[in-house]
Amino acid sequence: MTKKILLFLFMLHVFQTLSAQEVQLPSYALKVNYNEKMFFGLKGGINMPRLYYTNKHLQDLPHNFMISPSVGAFVELPFSTVLSVAFELNYQQRGGATSYIYEQNYNVSYQFDAHYISIRFPVNCYIPIHPSVRPYLFFGPDMGYVVGGKIALSQPELEISGSEVVINNSNVNRVYFGVLCGAGLRFNVELPHSTLVIKTDAALNWGLSDTFSKAEHDDTATPTNVNAYYIHDKRLSRGLEIHLSIGYIPYIKDDI
Repeated sequence: MTKKILLFLFMLHVFQTLSAQEVQLPSYALKVNYNEKMFFGLKGGINMPRLYYTNKHLQDLPHNFMISPSVGAFVELPFSTVLSVAFELNYQQRGGATSYIYEQNYNVSYQFDAHYISIRFPVNCYIPIHPSVRPYLFFGPDMGYVVGGKIALSQPELEISGSEVVINNSNVNRVYFGVLCGAGLRFNVELPHSTLVIKTDAALNWGLSDTFSKAEHDDTATPTNVNAYYIHDKRLSRGLEIHLSIGYIPYIKDDI
């Protein structure tokens, strides 16, 4: 019993000693909280989109994820050490691929690949567990516009084995709207006269706007792949994203 009491007192003394020690930070970091400073940077990663249909028949077809690049630039404006909003300009490819056997006769492969310029306004909520390493959650709107792409159809068993058309107003709704939500980690790397901010995150991009064009709904444009179209319903683009961002907080003389 005496040994347990002595061990407890020893551990309590060690804990108090460690708690009393101060973490040594760079001189300029002692006078400024860089988690409350605006920063800007670049981001890159991969986007894994997939097409979702509201029509039951099309839901049952095997839809595949695409893997495409995602790049952009951003500026992040903090409101406090735990809350900020970012303004992002991104380039992404969205769409998906569908492969199936039509009426047990021949194979059909269909790919929808649209290129978007997107503007995003994610709100970041940081968990302040450490000044230099902080997990965070984010949520915000994603608005995009189609600037190019293609729709490809392959049916090798038929005489006309396939076709490819350029995306335009007749075969896609150029305006995209969705919401973005995810989680990530932020690392602050202190340099002699600046701070690097490195962020890595994963997100779900949930498209809300129909990607079928008005012309397709009005029957004034013939779809490339008639057998995989039920244009009185909706076709939605949704997917997963993984990004690495590098930001920069410059040295400001007034901070020290």
